[in-house]
Amino acid sequence: MSDQLSLELDASLPRPPVRLRPMLPRPAEAPFDSVDHLFEPSWAGQRVLAFLEPAVEQDAEGRWRSADGGPSLRLVDAGGRDLADRLPELAGLALRVEARSAVLDGEIVVVDGDGRADPAALDARIAGEAGPDVAYLVFDLLYLEGAPLLGRPLTRRRDALRRVLRPGPEVVAVPAIVGEGRALHDAIRTQGLAGVLARRRDSPYLPGIRSRLWRFVPASATASATTEDEATVTGTAATGARPARPEPAPAGEGLWAPAEGRAEGPVGPAPVLAVFRRLPLPPDEDA
Repeated sequence: MSDQLSLELDASLPRPPVRLRPMLPRPAEAPFDSVDHLFEPSWAGQRVLAFLEPAVEQDAEGRWRSADGGPSLRLVDAGGRDLADRLPELAGLALRVEARSAVLDGEIVVVDGDGRADPAALDARIAGEAGPDVAYLVFDLLYLEGAPLLGRPLTRRRDALRRVLRPGPEVVAVPAIVGEGRALHDAIRTQGLAGVLARRRDSPYLPGIRSRLWRFVPASATASATTEDEATVTGTAATGARPARPEPAPAGEGLWAPAEGRAEGPVGPAPVLAVFRRLPLPPDEDA
C-alpha cells in the first residue's frame, strides 16, 4: 500500500535483536493489592513479539524488506513462527509506532461483540483460515530505535510505549492500574476475561526468565497463564501449523478491507476498548 512509502528509512540505524525470549510470569494463587505493582487485564491470547525494522525496498510481492533482505515487520509467536503474512490486518503496525525501529510485547486476540476472547477463531486465523481480524494488545516496549529498554523499570517502558504508539482499529496499548489488584480481578471476572497480570512497577524485562516480579492471577481455578511458558520466541519462523478450528461468525468493520475469504463485520479492538471502559482503569495513564 502507498502509505508504506513512509517506511523508507535510514538502514544504518541500530538494529533490534534477531532473537528474543519473552519474560514470563509466575502464577499467583489469589488476587492481591500492592502499591508496588501495576495490574493489567489479560485475555490470555497468543503471545507475540512484534519486531519493526526500517524498510528499504519492496520485494516482487509488494512486501517491505529491511537492509539485509528480511521482512521489516515480524510477528513472532511463542513457537518461533513469523505470523505476519497470515495476519495482513497488522501489516500497517509500523505506521502506528512513531519510531524507525522497535520491539513490542503483547498478545493477539480475536474477540466477540462483548469483548471476550474467541480462542477457536484465533486458532483458525493463525492456521491461515478465514475469520474476523485479530487485535494486537501491547503491554511492553523492549527496544526503541535499536536501543534496549530491558533494564529500565516497567513504568518507564510503559511511558515510552504511550509516547510512540498511536492506537488504532488493529492495535491498542493495554492500560494498567496501580495498587487495586482485587478490584480489577473482580471486574475482569464479571467481564469474562482470563485473568490479571500483576507486574512490579520497578521490574526490568528479563528475557526467558519466569520471575516473581510478574504474577498471573487467573480469573478462575481453571484458567492459567498463557501457554508460551516453555517456548522460545525467536526471529526465525518455525514449521508446523496449529490445528484448524471452525470459522467463527463475522464481527464488523476495521481499518483494513477484508481479504478474499475473510469475514466481514466489526473487527479489531473496539469491543476490547468497551471492556476497558467497564473496568476500574485510568483512561490514559498507569497511575
